Amino acid sequence: MTETAKDHVTTEEVRPGILRLTLAQGARMNTLTWEMLDSLLATFRSLRADPPRALIVTGQDRVFCGGAHLKYFVDPESGLADNPRAARDPYVHRILEVFDTVQWLPCPTIAAINGHALGGGMELALACDFRLMSASARIGQPEVRHGLVPGGNGIQQLIRLIGREAALDMLMSGDALDGEAALARGLVSRVVAPDALAAEAETFAARFLMCGPDAVALTKRAALRAADVPLAEANRIALDAVFDAFSNPESREGITAFVEKRKPSYYVADE
Repeated sequence: MTETAKDHVTTEEVRPGILRLTLAQGARMNTLTWEMLDSLLATFRSLRADPPRALIVTGQDRVFCGGAHLKYFVDPESGLADNPRAARDPYVHRILEVFDTVQWLPCPTIAAINGHALGGGMELALACDFRLMSASARIGQPEVRHGLVPGGNGIQQLIRLIGREAALDMLMSGDALDGEAALARGLVSRVVAPDALAAEAETFAARFLMCGPDAVALTKRAALRAADVPLAEANRIALDAVFDAFSNPESREGITAFVEKRKPSYYVADE
């Protein structure tokens, strides 16, 4: 395994093609400080330019991500206390920028929710394509209990993911859900024992090593773009993706490998 550190974030190639990114400030609840946001944004931008075959996002110790650094809003030296415009721009805007960068990464992203994912922590998980959750973790949007409104994509993502009524129930009550409740609402794909989460996330990610990385990226981009447009426009987006795939040498390799009954060159054997 190779490991690098970027201040508040570590990245580790857990097997060829699969990268694990860890929020590494567990002692500070992995809150979204300016330093954490800068480290996340720099890391995600570098991954956008040179993506792994799959990315796992997780936290340190017993916390996935504690969300916004609320102390900023009462600290006169932060510049955000009693300053609604500064709280929105640039702070919450920067959070949205980080999460938007995650969402549009050209590779599958898997949130391995190892501990509490609250507020912005849940929104980070929602920005990922898939979510696996430890049975000991909790997930929720508690902003209203602090007199605040979710600003990092919780409103817009939850409505799209679980529907208006279920989303409003979470958003307007501030209730946190355990794994089974999150699974029942469709917020997560799987709930596993805490000590099995890392291995389960790797196994989940390994499925994408059999697929053409460019085809996966094209499929993801088309799915995101087609989600909120009229059907005719969605059809055009899908057809454009088909054209781009056929224009890519990866498709010829994939089809030729199928005909010749062999593994394609982009296939990464599971260790």
